Amino acid sequence: MSFTTALRPLSPDATAFASTLPTTDTTPQQLATLSLSAPTAQTSAAIQEQHRCAAAIVNEDLIMQTIRAKVLPNPFFISRDKASEICRLTGINTEELLTRLIPIAKEFARPLIFKYQVGVAGLGKSGNIYLGVNLEFLGTQLPYTVHGEQFLIVNARNHDETELTAIAISAAPCGYCRQFLNEIGKSATFKILIQPVSNLQTLLPHSFGPQDLGITGGLLTPDQVKEESDGSIDTEAKLAASRSYAPYTNCPSGVAIKCKGGTIYSGSYLENAAFNPTLSPIQTAVVALVCANRRYDEINEVLLAQKPDATVCHISMTNEILRSIAPNAVAKPGLVAL
Repeated sequence: MSFTTALRPLSPDATAFASTLPTTDTTPQQLATLSLSAPTAQTSAAIQEQHRCAAAIVNEDLIMQTIRAKVLPNPFFISRDKASEICRLTGINTEELLTRLIPIAKEFARPLIFKYQVGVAGLGKSGNIYLGVNLEFLGTQLPYTVHGEQFLIVNARNHDETELTAIAISAAPCGYCRQFLNEIGKSATFKILIQPVSNLQTLLPHSFGPQDLGITGGLLTPDQVKEESDGSIDTEAKLAASRSYAPYTNCPSGVAIKCKGGTIYSGSYLENAAFNPTLSPIQTAVVALVCANRRYDEINEVLLAQKPDATVCHISMTNEILRSIAPNAVAKPGLVAL
């Protein structure tokens, strides 16, 4: 999907910022001038159209350069203030910004099997923007894939977002992702910026979700865990488990990944009413690691925490994904009392 942006006069701030952007054959000032130039009344209709098309292309190029300069090298979380600044500099609105973030998100996808890159951008009620990408793990089962929309929800949840108002996707969400998004619950009323603009109720009629099983919350319902961490991998894994969304099995679990340098990234178990779109804690922990722009070969140690008597066990999937992305890491699946 794409939005057509009318050519707008660049603000003084935008013109000044353009002078800092790297260019190739054309300077930012020339780009700005060309994007605003208007053909004279004597110019033929064909020349006018050529000028208009050229100005539109240059204007879009300048917009994308501005966005990239503001969100890279790590675009996964864009604060409300930064999003507002980008919109002010470029003259686009927030939904137009979401669609322009899709190709940037796709650059960070890690689809090691099929090589098909997915990019997703979501706007939270907070005004913050979250990106999502797809992850595939070579040599594992296809159901271990993390879809772009799943990644987005985990990313938003990790930033304590409680509601989404719009998401933009590189392609219409698959049925699997529609079911996963439905687990947000009653607050899943966000716009889906495809062509034409849609919503989950339209894309997933007669849905089955948490409300059908008597669950009042959802994936983005705030958790009540406020415990402090001592920074150890054991504690981080336990805290991740306590932040699980596991209303159907009551089997919370968490994974903590310790990288070179000592930084720890954790992930919580997230269930779905339909079971299959459920995300294991190793998948959500990898999402946190990717959001930090860390490489898989930086993983040193991994700990899984789950109940000793859990009816759902994540040891097998944890080991299989680790063999794929970090075969030299020390895996310590622990049956920890939670």
